[in-house]
Amino acid sequence: MRSFFLTPEQYGQLKEHHARFNEPWTEDETDELRRMAAEGIRQADMAGQLGRTPNAVKYKLQSLGLYVPKPASRPWRPEDESALVAMYRSGASFADIAASFGRTENAVIDRLIRLRAGILPEHASAPEV
Repeated sequence: MRSFFLTPEQYGQLKEHHARFNEPWTEDETDELRRMAAEGIRQADMAGQLGRTPNAVKYKLQSLGLYVPKPASRPWRPEDESALVAMYRSGASFADIAASFGRTENAVIDRLIRLRAGILPEHASAPEV
């Protein structure tokens, strides 16, 4: 199957990196995707194992009612920001902080940077560095 939005070179590159790019999902693949979702495997890892693009996995999970938005789509509450600053000041690792909030390390670091820069409201104290 050929895509109408990609050049032949782009299509070839995608097929090279994602063996099942632009192919219909099989019942076995769908079952495997359900199993991986139940085990909490990251979407990027699912994509790699299935030879699919991350977006193909996301859209298939959505069609199955199994898509869970990334934690970053949740806004930071003032009490979360205060706890974030307290954990940072106590010397907790970014990995531990991220796990406690159900967010990525990058989300935690980004929030700390924004708090330090004073971009956010005054309800959360800026971390001392």
